[in-house]
Amino acid sequence: MTDSGSIGNKVRVRVNGLLVEEDALLMVQLLSPVAEELIWMPPGGGVNFGEVLTDALKREMREETGIEVVPGPLWYLHEVITDEVHAVEFYYLCRRLGGMMQKGTDPEYPRHDQIIRDVAFLPFLDLDRADIHPAYLRTGFLGDYLDEIGSGLPKFI
Repeated sequence: MTDSGSIGNKVRVRVNGLLVEEDALLMVQLLSPVAEELIWMPPGGGVNFGEVLTDALKREMREETGIEVVPGPLWYLHEVITDEVHAVEFYYLCRRLGGMMQKGTDPEYPRHDQIIRDVAFLPFLDLDRADIHPAYLRTGFLGDYLDEIGSGLPKFI
């Protein structure tokens, strides 16, 4: 099990990318230090001190998936609060610029204890799975995407 000490007991700012291709959403499967189980979620991670959100997003997408992106509009804001974790997450719609998809790494964890297990484009029809996080993506993302919610204000999920 990974040590949640590096993410616990402090407020953490995170960015995540929503990249859609051929009616599928790019997701990473990881051993969640919060849920302590395998989950699928959009690629992303922590913002470094002094780092612009969109720069952090480009870095995280490249580290975790090998894909280079251009950040688009901010779609969602999400807050996670548990006994040990408090994260504020920004979800941006992205466009692929280049790169080749591959399972990446998370530099916050040592090589022998990586949490990323897989990377894949999950078809829209599979987004209702119980292991998709945040939960809103299971029921709300497809409708928002088809309605182009990103053209308005971000939605708090």
